[in-house]
Amino acid sequence: MTPDLVQLGAVAVIFLFAVKEFFAYLKSHKDVGGTNGKEIYLNQAILKELQMMNTNHLHSLQEAISDGNNRIVDAINNSGSRQIELLGEIKGKLNR
Repeated sequence: MTPDLVQLGAVAVIFLFAVKEFFAYLKSHKDVGGTNGKEIYLNQAILKELQMMNTNHLHSLQEAISDGNNRIVDAINNSGSRQIELLGEIKGKLNR
């Protein structure tokens, strides 16, 4: 029976060593996860900055399109009134 107890003790020591190493691995893995947490925070900050830049860019494009549309409407209205003036001149010349 003594050799069985020695073998059982050896297995117990190996098992305890394996458990110790397992928890050491988990601790080191958690430390690496903390670094990933910093990287995630940095990535989120970069993403927010890019979204803000994109929003500003889209806002400037919207303003440019709106200004262009207003100029087109003004040009159409001005050309319409100019055409009315020219038609009035033509009609005046035809009546003479």
